[in-house]
Amino acid sequence: MDGTEFQLSLERLRKCIHSRDNDEIESVLTDLDSFTIEVERWPDGFFDDLVGLMRDPNFLSLTNSWKLFYFIAGNWEQISEHERECLRKVLGEAFDNCGDWMGAFVIGEILGDHYADEVTLGILARLAKTASLLTRQLLPHALEHFAKATHCEEHKGLAIQQLQELGKSDSEEVREEAFLSLAKLGVKSE
Repeated sequence: MDGTEFQLSLERLRKCIHSRDNDEIESVLTDLDSFTIEVERWPDGFFDDLVGLMRDPNFLSLTNSWKLFYFIAGNWEQISEHERECLRKVLGEAFDNCGDWMGAFVIGEILGDHYADEVTLGILARLAKTASLLTRQLLPHALEHFAKATHCEEHKGLAIQQLQELGKSDSEEVREEAFLSLAKLGVKSE
C-alpha cells in the first residue's frame, strides 16, 4: 500500500463538507480503519491532513464529524508523541464545535484517558466556563475519565474538585452529570 488510498479517503472526507453527506463520513472512516490495519505507520502528512479537518468548522458542523475523533482514539498507536501534543490543543478547540454531542463525548474521553495532566485540567476548566450548555454537560464524563486515568493523586484531587464545582452549576443537567461522575468515582457530592 503506497498511501494513495489514504489520500483518496481524505479527498472523500473533504467532499463531505460540500455535499453534507454524513453517511459518506462513516464509510470513509471504515475504509481508513481497514487501510490502517494493513500499514505499520500512516503515510507522511496524513495526520496533519486529519488535523486540518478537525480544525475546519464546516467539517465539524457535520453530524458525523465526531466519528473522526473516534477513529483517532481507535488508532492512537499511529500518532507520534509530538503529534499527540499538537492534537491536545486541537481537541480542546473542537470540544464545543462538533455538529453532534457525541463529538464532545469522544473528545472528553480522549482528553481524560490520554492527557491526564495539569495542562488538560486547564483546558477542561476553561471549557467549564465557555462551552455551550449541551457540551458542558459532558465535562463531568471527561473529568471522570481523567480522574480514573491519572497516576497523580494531586491531579485526581483537582479533577474531583472541578467535578464538585460543576455540581454547583446553574444547570440541573450539568449538576446531575457531575453527581453521577462523582458517584462513579466513589466520592460523595458536597
